Amino acid sequence: MAPSTDMQTTDDISQEDAARLAASKDLLKRAESLQSELVQFADHLTDVYSDYFQHMPTYIYTSFLSELRAELESLERVVRDLQSTDPLSLHRAQSTNLPFLEPVWDMAKRSRDIVRLRCAVSVGPFKKQILAPGTRIVRTQGESLPFRSGSFIIDVIADGGHSWYKVSSMTNKRLLFDMAKEALYCGDSDEEDEEDEAESAMEAYADIPLLKLARNLANTAKGHRIQSQNPRAFLVLPRIEKGEHPEIDRVLEACCQLGVTLLCSDALSPPPPFSDNLLHTMAPSPKASFSKVLNIDTSLLVALASDFSHTTVTKQPWFSHSHNDHTDLESKQSMLSLAYPVLSDHELVCTQEAADTFLHIADTLGTVSEKARAQLILRSENGESQQQRVEGLQLLSIHKVPPYLQLPIRIVDMNEGSCQDRFSEPIKKMLTTVLNPGRSVFSYGWASGTTTMTCNSVVVKQLEKDLEHLPTLGALPWPSIWAFPTSRPFVGVPKKIRENVRKHIGDCSLTCTCGLDKLYGHRDDVKKLL
Repeated sequence: MAPSTDMQTTDDISQEDAARLAASKDLLKRAESLQSELVQFADHLTDVYSDYFQHMPTYIYTSFLSELRAELESLERVVRDLQSTDPLSLHRAQSTNLPFLEPVWDMAKRSRDIVRLRCAVSVGPFKKQILAPGTRIVRTQGESLPFRSGSFIIDVIADGGHSWYKVSSMTNKRLLFDMAKEALYCGDSDEEDEEDEAESAMEAYADIPLLKLARNLANTAKGHRIQSQNPRAFLVLPRIEKGEHPEIDRVLEACCQLGVTLLCSDALSPPPPFSDNLLHTMAPSPKASFSKVLNIDTSLLVALASDFSHTTVTKQPWFSHSHNDHTDLESKQSMLSLAYPVLSDHELVCTQEAADTFLHIADTLGTVSEKARAQLILRSENGESQQQRVEGLQLLSIHKVPPYLQLPIRIVDMNEGSCQDRFSEPIKKMLTTVLNPGRSVFSYGWASGTTTMTCNSVVVKQLEKDLEHLPTLGALPWPSIWAFPTSRPFVGVPKKIRENVRKHIGDCSLTCTCGLDKLYGHRDDVKKLL
């Protein structure tokens, strides 16, 4: 007996539901895989920025992760509803944003040194260029807060902030529809149309959404700067192929004329497989670019000799608030646990000005043990070998001293090899705003191509700001500087022992230029601290 019509309908529906359920489960599985990779990316960032002087920049991925989690929750609900035959579940599955989020992540996996994912930047109007998110000396969010006129989402900011990628889900079919809607596409183009001048084409295509998107991207990039340059703007079109239709190619060419680089599907290589090596490309450790020789500034020299760093300091009645704060900070995280892993495999140098200031501070304010460490770290006239200095430092420390720590730190001339000749006059003028010994330290490090190590994040931030005000640095790369997240001053001795001993280097009667006041406050303030 033939099956009834009702039975056929029921079977067809159940097969249809099963297919929908399988498709939704596949979407959910893809979303879970993407989330897994993104979480690994977040964990990698936590690792490579573990001792960065700023907080770990979670803003790099949080916006993208939030969107992905929303999609996951929606897809999980779709699967549940399909299993319970909810009639709205199919619509929810079809409206998922996952087909957009996946190519954004694929673009991220093709990129290096990612700064932000799904980042909102200002669309202006721009009275002057504003700072874009990116790495200058340190990684910053920039000043690109959305204005009242709105914001523009950049899907991937990479290359330290120099490359902006905007991903579009536009298809050839949709673009032809938009052109027809604007009465621009009426079948095949004749030869006369193909020879239209670029300006006429630009005017004709002005209201097409893809061209509007390209124009917004180009104008927004021109309103921002990163290391005195505009970010490079890329429009990623993974669902459009060049060469399929002449009219589409003319629209794509019009987009290029606006100043954006198009990356269509035929120009996109498959995203690389996810791996640890890929993570180090997407988010390289800032330490990977350190120079072989490290330039040590006065603040770090002090931290390397301080009793706070090498011993368990007990709070004293005469301690200042700063002393007490550093006692607490050291109990939570040892300064040397941050410094030694970075320094021990490198040759260490410091400028003469930094050395003079450090030794003067040690001789004037240091405890007996701090003075002894200063001798081991810097003074070479005593004649001890590197091994003897390490052994001597170990006797004065509760922490393990790396056996290959280069001691003494070699003292160099700030203009060694006439390196300062690399600076233009505007750069030299800008550097005069930095007081010595910092000026000698940072200018030497920059001019010699040496990474400067410091505990003075305030000076680093100011230097970064001043550099962005310069019209150009020419062929000179930006300085390489690492700022530790904390510092350690000398414990020193109470007032009754060192009263009237404190001295400056040179004439500091009006303004301190030797660095003593910067480390320990104004001379009148020091009396309050004692």
